[in-house]
Amino acid sequence: MGSPLRILHLEDDVTDAELAHCTLTTDGIACDVIRVETEAAFCATLQQGGFDLILADYALPSFDGLSALRITLERCPDVPFVFVSGTMGEEVAIEALKIGATDYVLKTRLSRLVPAVRRALRESTAKAELRRSERALRRSEAYLTIAQRLSHTGSFGWNVSSGEIFWSLETYQIFELDPAAKPTADFIWRRVHPDDRSRLTEILERLLRDRSDFHAEHRLLMPDGRVKYLRVSGRAAHDFPRETDFVGAVTDITAIREAEHEIQKREAKIRRLVDANIVGVLIAELDGPIIEANDAFLQMVGYSRDDLTSGRLRWTDLTPPEWQIASDRATNQLRATGTCELFEKEYFRSDGTRVPVLIAAALDGTQTECVAFVLDLTERKRAHQERERLRELQAELAYMSRVITVGELAASFAHEVKQPIGAASINAETCVRWLQRNPPDIEKAREIALRMVKDVRRAADIIDRNRSLYQRGAPKRELVELNDLIREMIALLYEKANQYSITIRAELDTALPAIPADRVQLQQVLMNLMLNGIEAMADTNGELTVTSQMTEDGQLLVSVMDSGIGLPLVEPERIFDAFFTTKPQGTGMGLSVSRTIIESHGGHLWATANPARGATFHFTLPNAVTEPLPSAVG
Repeated sequence: MGSPLRILHLEDDVTDAELAHCTLTTDGIACDVIRVETEAAFCATLQQGGFDLILADYALPSFDGLSALRITLERCPDVPFVFVSGTMGEEVAIEALKIGATDYVLKTRLSRLVPAVRRALRESTAKAELRRSERALRRSEAYLTIAQRLSHTGSFGWNVSSGEIFWSLETYQIFELDPAAKPTADFIWRRVHPDDRSRLTEILERLLRDRSDFHAEHRLLMPDGRVKYLRVSGRAAHDFPRETDFVGAVTDITAIREAEHEIQKREAKIRRLVDANIVGVLIAELDGPIIEANDAFLQMVGYSRDDLTSGRLRWTDLTPPEWQIASDRATNQLRATGTCELFEKEYFRSDGTRVPVLIAAALDGTQTECVAFVLDLTERKRAHQERERLRELQAELAYMSRVITVGELAASFAHEVKQPIGAASINAETCVRWLQRNPPDIEKAREIALRMVKDVRRAADIIDRNRSLYQRGAPKRELVELNDLIREMIALLYEKANQYSITIRAELDTALPAIPADRVQLQQVLMNLMLNGIEAMADTNGELTVTSQMTEDGQLLVSVMDSGIGLPLVEPERIFDAFFTTKPQGTGMGLSVSRTIIESHGGHLWATANPARGATFHFTLPNAVTEPLPSAVG
């Protein structure tokens, strides 16, 4: 026997309540009844929950049954509600049933109470079961909708005779049709890619003829030109209502196909790379055996494909002992991360010689095999050695250029040094005379001796400046005041210019900052440019103008302008080529070396023809630290 019914009875008459309870129990309905009289008590008791049935009088002193019915429908809509009243008319009873009451029984006919309660309980059970079924159906539909959305799979039904087509919401999304519209065969056909229509026609004809399951893929061509890829599966609807002949599913596989196409393109690129033999490619086990390799790798190490297929090639055997540590490090990286950083090593060739290589590798989807890309560095190493030899040659030529230049200036240096030395000699003789007096004039001798010290220091400065121009040594960067350098060169070349009655004039921007540069190299550039200008005006006299200024983009600009013979009319840029010269005794190296020096400082050297006569040589230097380039000379 089940548990007793829990009944909430809204009744102000105790006798009527007991009579109703007795009627139920007498007819075999076990029940626990809680009686309330007021609205507050009804609401509070109803709030406790757990009731199987509510009985209610229609009229109470401070409450009424219809209000109780509305409260019940709002709070406990699943609990059956039966009126048991002595004053309830037929019209009121009908109104109560419309509102939501389960039944009504007059107190004068309580014999109807038991059948009414049993019917109410049956209906309540049926309604509860129906609601559970509806909730389960809605839940299943929701799950199906979510699953379709996540998998991009929609469902469809098709009635061949009527032409009606039924779509799920996801199918509407796939075909990009408004769900409020009706799908038609014509609409679908317009969406089908023109190149797939004939094949799809054959599939549909076979489907209608055989009434069998079908699976097909085809494309949609959307109005904006996009292409979608669909996979369609269906079967004859033998177990479905007559209005449906076929049911099935349609899946949007565009992302899958596009990913496949992308993979195919990448594989094709890799295959072209492998087949082009631009770099060596090999597949090898981490412990040594080479499984596959392209021709570029085999040529690199000097082995044949027969050597490969015989299983005799092992990358561990090809690796010289001193490179084993680098190989072990790369192998550990592969096991730990799936890839290894680029690294250099060498391989033994079949003839015992070695080939330098650059390697990158990645695991081939397993923990035991890898794909490696191998670049032969032989030519790069050879080119690097050639660059080193060229750099040494340029340094030697720069040194020779400075020595030749200094040789040409030897007379000027001798004349300039002779002056302070001669002055020092005269001052020494004068100092001796003052000391030979009786008594010796110590103060005069001291004054003359100080002059002599000053003359000797001046001679030493001239000698140091001369020596710095032809000393060998690596370029040394220091903060250099460009204007001071220009003034030194003007003083150094003064005698040379004076021999040809040439005036040297300077227009210097006093706001120029100091820059990091090799002092000796910049001296060499200024000397080359200024000597060229002096020699260009040797037969015509004239003026050599040296200017310095800051450009708008923040670089330092130095210009050396002469009024000499000017630039060659044909191919004037060739003056910067090595060994090209227009002077009978020239080496053709001065301007070439000068341009190399300026470019190694991150600057630029060029020449322009003056409007009237002569040429101007310009060079710029950056107002920042610039690392020496490989082509820098010393």
